[in-house]
Amino acid sequence: MRSILLHVYDDTGFESRFQAALDLARAFKGHITCLHATPLEDYLVTDPLVAAALPEEFSTKMRDIRLALQHHIEDRLRAEGMGWDWVHRDELISTALIRYSMLSDVVVITRADRALFKDEPRPIAAAVAMSARAPVLAIPEEQRGFDVEKPVIIAWNGSPEGAAAVRGAMPLLRTASEVQLVEVEEKRRLYPLDLAARYLSRHDVHVHIAERQADRGDVAGALRSAAAEIGAGLIVMGAFGHSRLREFLLGGVTADLLSESEVPLLLAH
Repeated sequence: MRSILLHVYDDTGFESRFQAALDLARAFKGHITCLHATPLEDYLVTDPLVAAALPEEFSTKMRDIRLALQHHIEDRLRAEGMGWDWVHRDELISTALIRYSMLSDVVVITRADRALFKDEPRPIAAAVAMSARAPVLAIPEEQRGFDVEKPVIIAWNGSPEGAAAVRGAMPLLRTASEVQLVEVEEKRRLYPLDLAARYLSRHDVHVHIAERQADRGDVAGALRSAAAEIGAGLIVMGAFGHSRLREFLLGGVTADLLSESEVPLLLAH
């Protein structure tokens, strides 16, 4: 994971994803691409009257705010001895991240349920995970740092999305102290657990297989419990949607974990 795409924005979740990106870069000798995107509504929300009456002056004001943030973050990256580049786009945040994911190994964003205020992290994980060309690492807002040696849970359901997540997570699976391949509520799968375990073993990732039952159908809760039991630092899973409408919001288990997981999620579609 040497090409790390980091969502940069002045919100309360930035520090958590910044520290995660730094830890990834240290572990894999990586390069961080800092992507800052300003959607149109940000210009309007900040001061719609000034934006309408004095568009050039207002645009300059917004640019100065953005450049101050850029200089601050670049100073921190320089102090850390990191390699980086900076990209700014005036478009939807999710659109920009999807666009620049094409030549990235991982996209680092915040796991966020909703945003009521401008300084809160945007709930973009679902949209980005469904369309990005790289796995998405969604970090809880409260977390500081990302330990690549912590145990990992793979939430396996035999789907193409789950397989894509496993392939995308391979560098992290190799550095983890333990990998558990977890299936909740065993069903007849086209690609059962043992085939996934064999695939991983060919890549020198040796897993413990675990089958768990969901209490009252709470699959997300069973996965959170499995992660808590081994002190997992990551849950790897497919970003799974059932229809065009639900693909934007994601299916039940993924949506539940994006809302409630205290453990970082690595998602791929």
